[in-house]
Amino acid sequence: MIRTNKFARLLALLFAFTLVAAACGDSSDDATGDDTETDETTEGEETTTTLEEVTTTAPPAPDVEEGSTGGNLIWAHEQEPPDMHLDDPNNNLSVTSWVRSALIEGLYGITGATEYYPELLDGEAAVTANDDGSVQIDFTLRDGLMWSDGTPLTSADVEYTHNILVEGCDLDDDGSIVDGTGEGCVYLIGDRTGLDLVTSFTANSDTEFTIVMSQFYAGWKGLYNEVYAAHAYGDDAAAVNANLPEWANADGVLPSSGPMVFDTWDRGVQMTMVRNDAYHGSNSPDAVNPGVAFVDGVQINFVADTDTQINSLKAGEAHIVMTQPQLAFGERLSTDENFTVASSAGPVFEHWGLNLLNVHLSDPLVREALVLGIDKTEVMAGLYTPLFGDTLPAEGLGNTFWMSNQGPYEDHQAQYEGKQSDEARANLEAAGYADSGDGIYEHPENGRLTLRVGTTGGNALRELQQQLIQAQLADAGFEIVIDNVDGGAYFGERPFSEEALAAANSGGAEGDPTIWDITQFAWVGGPWPGGQAPAYITAAGNNAYGYSNADFDARVPECNATIDDAERAACYNELDTYVTTLDVDAENGLFMIPLTQKPSYYGYLSSVLSGAGVAPDAQGAGPLANVVDFQFK
Repeated sequence: MIRTNKFARLLALLFAFTLVAAACGDSSDDATGDDTETDETTEGEETTTTLEEVTTTAPPAPDVEEGSTGGNLIWAHEQEPPDMHLDDPNNNLSVTSWVRSALIEGLYGITGATEYYPELLDGEAAVTANDDGSVQIDFTLRDGLMWSDGTPLTSADVEYTHNILVEGCDLDDDGSIVDGTGEGCVYLIGDRTGLDLVTSFTANSDTEFTIVMSQFYAGWKGLYNEVYAAHAYGDDAAAVNANLPEWANADGVLPSSGPMVFDTWDRGVQMTMVRNDAYHGSNSPDAVNPGVAFVDGVQINFVADTDTQINSLKAGEAHIVMTQPQLAFGERLSTDENFTVASSAGPVFEHWGLNLLNVHLSDPLVREALVLGIDKTEVMAGLYTPLFGDTLPAEGLGNTFWMSNQGPYEDHQAQYEGKQSDEARANLEAAGYADSGDGIYEHPENGRLTLRVGTTGGNALRELQQQLIQAQLADAGFEIVIDNVDGGAYFGERPFSEEALAAANSGGAEGDPTIWDITQFAWVGGPWPGGQAPAYITAAGNNAYGYSNADFDARVPECNATIDDAERAACYNELDTYVTTLDVDAENGLFMIPLTQKPSYYGYLSSVLSGAGVAPDAQGAGPLANVVDFQFK
C-alpha cells in the first residue's frame, strides 16, 4: 500500500535522526496559548537496532566546599522581553516572568512539581469557611523579610499591592470588583479572576493580614504571586505602570525581594542582574542553598538563532539554556558529556484541537475515529523521548486539566491508546462514509474527508509531529493537509482570528467557521488547573473550538468554589471528561486531543557548574527561580 510505505519512510527518517543523536553517547496563561507568547525524536523497521535514550538528571546539590562562590551565570535565550511589565496585556511573554522570578517574590511560589509552596509566608495560610458562604484567609509572613535596599518587607507591602491591583475598579456594595470586569481599574493586568471576590483586606500587624472573599476561589494562592514595595514601586497604580517597564523609578532601580537585583539592559544584546546580598533566603523545597546566591550575578544574552545558542554553550560562553525544544538540542546538546539535561514536566501541554463547526468534525463518530487513528506512543518515542528521556509518560497525555506529574492526574484517553485504524474506519462507515478508492473516506453529502491542521510554521519539531500524525491518520481514512503560517501570525489568521472567534462564539451564525479545521499548539497552565476552563466555556474569549455545554459552564464555578482539595481535584477531572471523551457529552465532547506535556528544554554546562537550580517550567518560575543554587566549580 502506498500509504503504508510512506508512513514507514517517515518513521525511518525520524528513527535515523534519533540514532544519530544517540550515537554520540548518553544524555504551550491563567491558561494562555504558548505560541501567542513566543512559542517549541520512534521505532524503525530494523528490530535488531536499539535506540539509546536521553537521560535527564536532577541538578546536584551545591556544595560550598567543592564549588566556588562568585562568577556571573550566563543564560542564552532566544527572546527578549518587550519591557518588564509582565501584567500588561500586551506583554505576556514567559521570559518576562522568568526574569522577574529572580527579582521579586510572592506569597506563594511554584515548585518543579508544579505545586504551590509558601514563599514569603511562614507556612500555609488558614482558610475558614463562614456561615454566610464567605471565606476568611489568614496569612503570616516569615520573620526577617527584607527588600534589597534594607527596608523591611511587611504586611503593608501586601496591602499596598492589593490596593494597586484594585485601584479605580468599579466595586459592588460588598467591596468586590463589579463582575470581575475590571472596569475603571488603573493597573494593567489581563485577568482579575479571584480578585473580584475579595471584599476586604486587613493588615493586622507587620507580619499578619487577612482577606475575606465572598466565596471560596480555588486559585486563591495565586492572587498575590508578586508583592510590590510600597516605598518604591509608585505612589499609585499609574506610577507603578510607568515604573515597571524599565524596572526603575525616578531614583533608580526598583528594590528586589528576590535573590537578584536588576542592573543593566542593553536592548537587543543582553540584560544583567547582580546578587542581592540582603536576600532573606529561599523557602522553596527545591532549593538547597538557604542563603544568598553563590554567583555574583546573572547575564542574559539574547540569542535568536538556535545554532548560536548551542555553539555558545559548547564553547563555554553560556552556562544554561531554557527554551522551546528543538531537534538540534537533542542532536547536539543532549548527547554532549559536558552538558546535563535537567528539564522537568510542567503545566504546558501540546494538543490537537478540533473545530466543532467543521462539517466533518461536527460528527462525534468522526472525532472519535480521528483519535483512534492517532498513536501517541509513536509521537512520544519519535519526538520527545530523545529530548527528555523518561520525564514524560511514554503513552502521551490524556488530560487537559491535570498534568501527568500531578497527583490527581487521570488518563482519560487511555481507551484510545495505540493506533486503531480498523476501529477508526468502522466509525467512519457507521457515520455514512465509504472508501473513495484511494484509502481516503468520503461522505455522500459532506464530501471527501480532508482536514487541514495548522500551527506556527518554521518549528521543525512541531512540523515533524504533524507529518507523523498525518501518516498515521492516512491509514484510518483521513486526508490531513498541513496548513501552517509562519510565526505568531498563525493564531491571528486562523483559530483566534476575529472571524473564527465570531463563528465559535455564535455557533456558526456569525463570522466564518471554515477558516481552520484542526489546530496544533500548546496551552500554558499552572498549579491551579481551573485556569484551563475558560478555553472551553461557551462563547468565552479563548474558546476557539466552538464548544458549548450548559452543564459544563455551570460546573466550572462549582469546581472552583469547592473547598475540599480531594473533591475539587475530582471535580476538575470530571470537567476534563467533557472535552477529552464522549462519556459525558456524547454529542459535542472529544474535541481536545492532548498529546503530551511540552517541557521547555532546560540544561546546564556541567563541565563548568558544580551545582544548578531546579527550573520549574511555569509562569512565575523558570530557570532563575532557584538561582541561589547555581555554583561554579
